Amino acid sequence: MDIFALKLILTFIVGGLWITLGTIIAEKYGTKIGGVIAGLPSTVAVTLFFIGWTQSAQFASQSTAIVPIVTGISGFFVAVYFLLTKKSFFFALIASLLMWLVLSLTLVQLNFNNLLYSIIGLIFFIVISYFILEIKSKVKSEGKRIIHYTATQLAFRGTLGGSIMVLGVFLAKIGGPLIGGAFAAFPAMFLGTIIITHFAHGKDFSAAVMKVMVLSGTINVSVYAIAVRYFYILFGLFIGTVLSFAVSLVTGYLVYLFVLKKMS
Repeated sequence: MDIFALKLILTFIVGGLWITLGTIIAEKYGTKIGGVIAGLPSTVAVTLFFIGWTQSAQFASQSTAIVPIVTGISGFFVAVYFLLTKKSFFFALIASLLMWLVLSLTLVQLNFNNLLYSIIGLIFFIVISYFILEIKSKVKSEGKRIIHYTATQLAFRGTLGGSIMVLGVFLAKIGGPLIGGAFAAFPAMFLGTIIITHFAHGKDFSAAVMKVMVLSGTINVSVYAIAVRYFYILFGLFIGTVLSFAVSLVTGYLVYLFVLKKMS
């Protein structure tokens, strides 16, 4: 099988399952834990792994420098969406995606490749997004929802989520380590979760999931990418992937503790 076709299949499966799992957990156990789980690395793991497999571990390592700041922009994408959604759901979605695209591709055009500045940019966007969603807008977390799932509902969530993830992989194929790294952080998980939760339970429930996911997704994905930067070189693709995901699980737990104690 062609390697790129295999990547698309794995991305579709992993992305679809992850988005479906995240939304189900949010419905069954509340938006705090659902947002944390949904924010753990998914497509970034598949994307960076295949960059390393098809090119080299060194090449994949180089791709990670831009990931933290672009992940931060992805979190800001959610905040912008939330601010604009009072006008129109579709307008907010399109406008916030265009914002993400302009900022991310500007970094690519500038040949951005500095990990330290990338982390500083990540922190900047996390602070802004957190202020908008938690402090200024005062989005409240919500508890579980009683829902009886059908095979059609779950299949729809998985298909929608997987398709959005695959779109991100196609965009990542434009070429070059910077562009590949940028689209490794394409807000596919955010986008899929927004659409599913909005139409399943409305704007308030969706916002409650996303405000936690912004924190979880930006931090955990960035930590994963930084771990990959070093572990791929030291341990190779397979062990490096496992160790990087293990590190992101640790930060995911710490984020969960913060969310429980500090977020409304």
